[in-house]
Amino acid sequence: MLRIGIVGCGLQAATIAGYLGIYGDEYEVVAVADYDFENARARMAQKKVRIADSCRFFHDAGKFIESVPKLDGIIIGTFCTFHTEVACQLEVLGVPLYIEKPVAISFEQVRRLYAAFRHSRVPLEVSLPMRLCPLTQRARKMMADGLVGPVRQVVGFEDTQGDVYFATWFRDAEKTGGMFLQKAVHDIDYMFYLAGGRPVEVCGMRAKVYYRGDKPYDLTCEHCSDAGTCPEGPMRTFREKGLAESVPDAAERLSWIFRGDEKTSGKHYCVRSKDIAIEDIGECIVRMDTGTHVAHSQNFIANFHACRRGARFCGDNATLEIDFHRSHLTLYSHRSGSVEHYDVDPGKLSHYGGDRELVADFLETMKTGKRARTDLIEGDGIMSTLTCLGARESADTSKFIAVSL
Repeated sequence: MLRIGIVGCGLQAATIAGYLGIYGDEYEVVAVADYDFENARARMAQKKVRIADSCRFFHDAGKFIESVPKLDGIIIGTFCTFHTEVACQLEVLGVPLYIEKPVAISFEQVRRLYAAFRHSRVPLEVSLPMRLCPLTQRARKMMADGLVGPVRQVVGFEDTQGDVYFATWFRDAEKTGGMFLQKAVHDIDYMFYLAGGRPVEVCGMRAKVYYRGDKPYDLTCEHCSDAGTCPEGPMRTFREKGLAESVPDAAERLSWIFRGDEKTSGKHYCVRSKDIAIEDIGECIVRMDTGTHVAHSQNFIANFHACRRGARFCGDNATLEIDFHRSHLTLYSHRSGSVEHYDVDPGKLSHYGGDRELVADFLETMKTGKRARTDLIEGDGIMSTLTCLGARESADTSKFIAVSL
């Protein structure tokens, strides 16, 4: 029986904890540190986490460390602000750790984390599922077989709707570090993994151009005088987008966080609030030590069929396009002109099937000590966070930033 601890029982931490039994392993969560016991219990119930009858709850990581029973592994799912601090605190317990991304939200934090784990015997697996998902692994094999040849340029993209980021806690830049660290960190990681090499320097741009306004930070649609005309308001959500049963239903769903059909105590706030500090468009370009250029663009304005996520890898022999929304690979030969299509089944679990591989690695680490493929140090799990910190710094200073610890 694997004995699991959780520090910061966010939705992703609960998701991973709930997956620990997918390979038939016996486990139970025996200790949880979270400032909100009620929400922690609700998330674990939602994700069908196996909780020990004797599970102990603590209000903070300090009390958890002082009193925690013997554990086989710990999942860290706090707000991003505390990822580094908590990981460094837990290192003294000597048990395998699993940490949500980004591992840090400042250069000071990422260097502190690196120093703490560089020579540590404690494995620290980073939640970077896109690198391990079936689609990326199939692309990796095609590249290893020489179908693409040396990769010279990578152009990645994610266009997605931004309501969840601009209406919930993600809007707080002090908790998230901005959207390079929240979203691009995944894409940068799998693009580095497929392209090969290590990043040398990065430049970036970011701005908030769509989710702008002068509304109070804590305003909800239910109490807004512009609810009938706002592009993101209940009238248009119901009448134009068809995403609710009525205008009152739309107003309620835009104002509160739901788990399925159950309304929770969490709120959705106005996406046009004046004090939202995160960006809704951003780009970065990375120079690799191989000479390869890796570029990534993201926006949180697109909606419906305009949404997409993927990248094109241009090599000497062919260009390989990866499409995560369709779970599809397209190989364009530069030699014969042929075009080949590959559909790859992602399975039923989250993050395009990558989470099942993360869980497999964490289970193996807890049983044998073998480090995960996305380990902070041995698996370069730190590199995409470091690069995204550089992209943010570049965007704010208009300078190229060295990707260096």
